[in-house]
Amino acid sequence: MTSATTLFLLSAALSLADDLSARAAAVLQTHCTACHGGAMKMSGLDLRTSESIAKGGEHGPIVAAGSPEKSRLWLLASGTEQPAMPPGKKLAPADVETLKQWIAAGAKLDAASALKEDPAVTLSKMEERPITPEERNRWAFRPVVRSATQATGNPIDQFLQTSWKANGISPSPEADRRSLLRRVYLDVIGIPPTPNEVTAFLNDPAPNAYEKVVDRLLASSHYGERWGSHWLDLVRYSDSGGFEFDRDRNNSWRYRDWVIASFNNDRPYDDFVKMQLAGDEMKPGSVEGLIATGYMRLGPEANMDNEQTRMDELDGILATTGGTMLGMTIGCARCHNHKFDPIPQKDYYRMLAVFYPADREDKPIVTASEEAQYKEGLKAFTAKLKPLTTELARVEAPFRKQIRERKISELPDYVRAALDTPADKRTEGQRLNALQVEKTLGVSRGEVETVMPQQEGEQACQLREKITLLEKLRPKIETAMTVVEKTGATPPESHFLHHGSIGQKGSVMKPGTLAVASQGEWNFPAPTPGATTSMRRKGFAEWITSPTNPLTPRVMANRMWQHHFGEGLVRTPSNFGITGEAPTHPELLDWLASELMANGWHMKPLHRLMLTSQAYRMASDDIAANQKLDPDNRMLWRMPRQRLEGEIIRDSILEVSGSLDRKAGGPGIYPYIDPALWASSSGRSWPGKADDDPSTFRRSVYIFSKRTIPLPMLEVFDKPDTNLACARRNRSTIAPQALILMNSSFVLSQAKRFAERLELEAGRDTTKQIERAYEVALGRKPQSKEVAIAKGFFEGNPDGLVDFCQTIFNLNEFAYVP
Repeated sequence: MTSATTLFLLSAALSLADDLSARAAAVLQTHCTACHGGAMKMSGLDLRTSESIAKGGEHGPIVAAGSPEKSRLWLLASGTEQPAMPPGKKLAPADVETLKQWIAAGAKLDAASALKEDPAVTLSKMEERPITPEERNRWAFRPVVRSATQATGNPIDQFLQTSWKANGISPSPEADRRSLLRRVYLDVIGIPPTPNEVTAFLNDPAPNAYEKVVDRLLASSHYGERWGSHWLDLVRYSDSGGFEFDRDRNNSWRYRDWVIASFNNDRPYDDFVKMQLAGDEMKPGSVEGLIATGYMRLGPEANMDNEQTRMDELDGILATTGGTMLGMTIGCARCHNHKFDPIPQKDYYRMLAVFYPADREDKPIVTASEEAQYKEGLKAFTAKLKPLTTELARVEAPFRKQIRERKISELPDYVRAALDTPADKRTEGQRLNALQVEKTLGVSRGEVETVMPQQEGEQACQLREKITLLEKLRPKIETAMTVVEKTGATPPESHFLHHGSIGQKGSVMKPGTLAVASQGEWNFPAPTPGATTSMRRKGFAEWITSPTNPLTPRVMANRMWQHHFGEGLVRTPSNFGITGEAPTHPELLDWLASELMANGWHMKPLHRLMLTSQAYRMASDDIAANQKLDPDNRMLWRMPRQRLEGEIIRDSILEVSGSLDRKAGGPGIYPYIDPALWASSSGRSWPGKADDDPSTFRRSVYIFSKRTIPLPMLEVFDKPDTNLACARRNRSTIAPQALILMNSSFVLSQAKRFAERLELEAGRDTTKQIERAYEVALGRKPQSKEVAIAKGFFEGNPDGLVDFCQTIFNLNEFAYVP
């Protein structure tokens, strides 16, 4: 080979290498460096130069030069390894091939191809993440389609029968009438039927006897108490703020009562949603509008008020709204584009801009004259209180300073340096250190008392006694927990936050919606003249309930199905995204969603349709042949067996014992909780009443919900953590459930009352007492074997009837829906 030929081939090879380097650089710049280069180096990875690529990131090397199959860069870009990169979009096959060839050739970027970009440009690119047609075509984002059904028969059964036939499944027969009646009572109102109600139903020969029961239950005020509880789980309802101080919210019960009343009055679901997001903008000046927007105040509250805790609070509102109303995990896009779903980070901050102007406030819900009288009384009260608090602060000041300085002296040098640096000059690390340590530098009253000399201590004690006596005279006014927009019609600026950090502000955000579920840009109308708010929340609420948004009706129809049938048609009811499950019966889900909207968003007609279907009336017994084909009962060939929630077990105990007080609404009640479970921490309190106090015999939905002091009986039966939205309660079977039913003083006291009821209604005859107990508690007569066992239990046991009643409360049959 001549030297000229060799030179030509070498030149050609170098030219090809340069071309490959340039093409690889173009792929990286287009798809990767917005997150991994320039101003943003997520996971510590910079893909702009050969040196930084070879270095890798926090998770180690990203390329193995010469071996694409061993290089995580190619594995992630090709989708061979999950999660595929870049998030939410698929690289073109040609781009994947370019990266493969480039890595095989050594993964080098020549000087001309090395990526140099203005950090501001990189940040701007970071905010953009287009949504592909393929992503929009996911089942959850497609328009709701109403399939045709036959003119006669329940449409639900028609859809299920098609599925059964296609899968070779035979449905279960209808449940016996007693089981069906108990099922629908516990499902719709959460209270078992009385013996008279059972007898009346069994003796009603009318072909629509069951339908009449369904209509009566849906009209009952207890329906709202039962189904309102499902919503309260979703929205994190609690009567306290959580965290270490867990301050009581003595007016949050108004929101709870509003939810219950909304269900009882069959408020259209679209209006139900709008009122919670923008009641003050939908109905300006109305008390109802203020109470409904308490929805945005339900999350836990931080014990300090700064920009970071404000963003955390807004994240809670947005994440709850996304999961509850849209079935999407929007909160996952706070710090980066959603890893799985087509939710750009920009969507997150555009939706956050909707809620950003809203500030917390408890507003009076009284007449103008009553409010004026209250303000005048408060002014006079404050004038009397201020000299006392000022003097107490003066007496305690040197000792509080002494204790704080001691605490600071015990901190590491770098933390003391952060505290000594003026707040506006702290680095990000110093800001975080100072923020964290400030929580530990508070000085309690007890700490002050331990260092005060006797004279100052006695003076402080006298001042506190005077303040305590005066506080009893503080004027009171009825308020609602709500939000206001203090900036009026001109909202404050909110920004895109890179990495979710308040220290990395990007562009100013306009209000927006979830783009993948929207048909074009949603129009947020400008506030009308004289408006006291930005009206952004009203615009957002109208998008959520728009017929063009397919998520909202699907999500709610699925939740209704879930609570009637044990599992949703989508078994991940707050996650319709890629990591959630697809619907088992998509045509049925869409038909139900369309039916909800066709009924003007009223929920009771859809309830009735489900409750009167043959599917709902099926027995819950297993069928061996079906179990082999569908062991998880996803085709719904039998009615699922469901354990009752702790609240409904408690309510059933009260009902059966004859104790239940059916009074509705008002401030929460305080059943007894052992002080050993709470009395030693952070000054929290629980004014629990004795187990035999009738004021505690109300339904469990009215129990004061204190985040850090849950009622043990409800907690062991999987009452959710109220810091988080709960779409589906756990269904555990654990020893403490049996133990609390055997050892709880509440259960024992109610067993005694149940025994007294049996003696009153059945006399002293043991057999009649046993029969009456089964009729009252389980809605049926006992079998002869059960009578014999119970009689044997009574023999030689002076407390036999009470113990028998407590045993009834422990039966699986009592705790499960048949």
